Amino acid sequence: MRAEKKGRHISGAEGIFTLDRIPEVLEDYSGKALSHTNGTPSRMSFVVEPLPRRPTLVPSLPVFTLETANTPDAREVAGEILSGIGVSTRAIEAAFKVFAKGGMRGAAILDPLTGNRLEPDKKRGVRASMLGITGAAEKKLISQIEARGLQGTRLFEALILASKVAAAPGILAELCTSDNGNYMTGYLSTPLHGYLRLPNLKKKTDRGGRVFFVSRAERIESLIEYLEETPVLVGKISPVGGIISPHETDLRDRGKPGGKKGVRKKVRAGRSSS
Repeated sequence: MRAEKKGRHISGAEGIFTLDRIPEVLEDYSGKALSHTNGTPSRMSFVVEPLPRRPTLVPSLPVFTLETANTPDAREVAGEILSGIGVSTRAIEAAFKVFAKGGMRGAAILDPLTGNRLEPDKKRGVRASMLGITGAAEKKLISQIEARGLQGTRLFEALILASKVAAAPGILAELCTSDNGNYMTGYLSTPLHGYLRLPNLKKKTDRGGRVFFVSRAERIESLIEYLEETPVLVGKISPVGGIISPHETDLRDRGKPGGKKGVRKKVRAGRSSS
């Protein structure tokens, strides 16, 4: 589903479903488009098509929340984690400029050192498409989200997308903020850290966006083919956890006594939103 208002993209959704669920999904997507906080669309488009091949199964990323006091705090934490996997300050600043500008249907692909855009169509970006979740995994994920009190967030759909992206060849990290003007929580996801919710990541003046940091050795054509054309289903659910401190963000060190003290010993105190 794609909804526009006077030519500007305001909302979208997609998934992989069995044929008998199509009427239900069309009704659900229509409701999302018509009730979006970005306004009533002037045009809605729906496309239903068969998959070109059997989907690849991937696990969901484990989910954790970093409690952050304000936007500078959230961006500092995100920057420190990204720096730890080789993303330069210049590239991190380029990502936040993408969020400020907004307006793209897809994501920007950034060189982790220079911050240069690598995708061929800078206006459109790259869409992570052909993605969904199995029925059994969907029930388990919803149960875990509800148990954590996160059912009012955009976590469900975002996690499916982030899990496909994390399995992509050459992906170092994904950084995302919502195009919903009232939703300030963003996320940072990497294969090493999982899906880290970052309350307050978005500035009130940002239009939102999505950025993929990719290894310099990766062929961009292969990455785009995977993101846009390879069907992927989340078939196994990793834990949806609670709040953690920054030194616990690396999956390799989580659970060890004292954790890894490579980011910060603790985040400044503050109340987060879901």
